Amino acid sequence: MEDVRKNIVNNLILLRKTNKMTQQELAKALNYSDKAISRWEVGDSLPDISVLLRVCEIYGVEFEWLIRRHDEAPVRGKKKNEGLGPRIAIVFLLATFCYAFATIIFVYNRVFHNGSVWMAYIWAVPASLSFAVLFSRRWWSGIVTAILVSLDMWSVLTCFYLHFLANAGENIWPIFLLGVPVQVIFVLFEYIRRKNSQKG
Repeated sequence: MEDVRKNIVNNLILLRKTNKMTQQELAKALNYSDKAISRWEVGDSLPDISVLLRVCEIYGVEFEWLIRRHDEAPVRGKKKNEGLGPRIAIVFLLATFCYAFATIIFVYNRVFHNGSVWMAYIWAVPASLSFAVLFSRRWWSGIVTAILVSLDMWSVLTCFYLHFLANAGENIWPIFLLGVPVQVIFVLFEYIRRKNSQKG
């Protein structure tokens, strides 16, 4: 007869490692402490049925799978990416709203003030990236968010540069020097955050 307790302990470890999750990440998803996850994985205690069902939901396995002996966890490629299309569509939809708003500003100024505020389209770039950053924190990995934050920062600096160059005729290229230390700080902060989350 199978040792169900041992199977559950082994499968909890196998699922977490296969899905490249830290104990802290799983603990956060379950609203438990990482110490509780550690106790489960060494077999000192086991979560109750409701928590085990939540674990199955997170990893996309059946409860039956969790209590049987396995050497490999199921590949979750399809389930992991099944919401990718709608998420990308939402980000593009919000970006389209930014450009629609920029178009309204452009048309209004062109028709009623006989002017051309083409900078509205330039400022729509960091606005769109800001929406992407907002959603990437919830939906995608830290590296995607890090790239988007960097792009957003440099696009804001570029907008300021183009805005002053167009309106005042001033070449304020040193504004880009502000981005260098901010970028270095952000990269180091992200590196430290990732190393801390990998512990456990």
